[in-house]
Amino acid sequence: MKIVLPTGLAALTLMFAPAAAQAGCAGFESQGTGLSVRYDPFSGAPINHAFNIRVSRTDPSVTAVRFILVDPDPRGGRSQFGAGGPQGYDVEWARDSSRPVFFSGAEQPNATNGAVVSFKAGPAGDVVNESFRLMAPAGQSVGSGDYYEPLEVRYVCYSGEERLDAAEIQQGGRVALDLETPDMISAFIGSAGMRRGEIDLGVLNPDQSSSGTVVVTAQSTSPYELSVSSKWGVLRRGDADTAGLRYSMRLGGVPVEAGAALVCDRTPAPSGRSHPLQVTVSGEDVSAQPAGAYSDVVTLTFSPRLGLSPGAGCSI
Repeated sequence: MKIVLPTGLAALTLMFAPAAAQAGCAGFESQGTGLSVRYDPFSGAPINHAFNIRVSRTDPSVTAVRFILVDPDPRGGRSQFGAGGPQGYDVEWARDSSRPVFFSGAEQPNATNGAVVSFKAGPAGDVVNESFRLMAPAGQSVGSGDYYEPLEVRYVCYSGEERLDAAEIQQGGRVALDLETPDMISAFIGSAGMRRGEIDLGVLNPDQSSSGTVVVTAQSTSPYELSVSSKWGVLRRGDADTAGLRYSMRLGGVPVEAGAALVCDRTPAPSGRSHPLQVTVSGEDVSAQPAGAYSDVVTLTFSPRLGLSPGAGCSI
């Protein structure tokens, strides 16, 4: 018996939205447009993405600025993209990864933290591009959607060795993270990329029932429907065969027939959800059919399910 599985591909996009500088001794914005990173929540590879921040001097007396990036709205003490997005992301300063520059609380720039940028003399030295790295853990179990997270920039400016005023916060023009998780479904048998599998019941015995199982794994960022169809609905020796050997199916432990459909919530990441497909032929049915090699093709179709999410797991 062959099982055919349509499959899909997922991608996840992260964008750094350009932010306008506000009045103060300095301003900050993510450099360029279209910065993005592809992310698969079911991949074992974490995000490690380089990006630049444009630092502008707005007071000609300023010679340097120290700044930190802050997630102003952490959840449970951890940084998080939006509400319900991946948690535990971090930002490193490319020039000195040992110096902390990203925080999720009330931290202020001080002598032990922050990226320090120096400006050159004259108008030509008013702008500096500084490099950073965004890092996020792999296997974040998140549903499809857009997760927008503005970052505060807290900074202090210096004129020579003298610190100018108190720490400032860039609020009106924040550097923003926008993480998008699209609707995606992939499915495989045995290992990733395998779309076909076979249940070989061997030589059937009329004195006993025979069963076989394959395990189908689904990975989805949204609720989905799993429908079952078959070529003939019975085991046959060929298209012209008038004989038919009946069989029963259980999908994830639930009895199903051709034409049935399960509705499921999104799968956990990174492992996904297993759907064992078991096929059984009774000995009584075997004894009523002529000898031969019988087969059928069962197709499992995975498709996104719009509307309300079902309860946890799957149901008919």
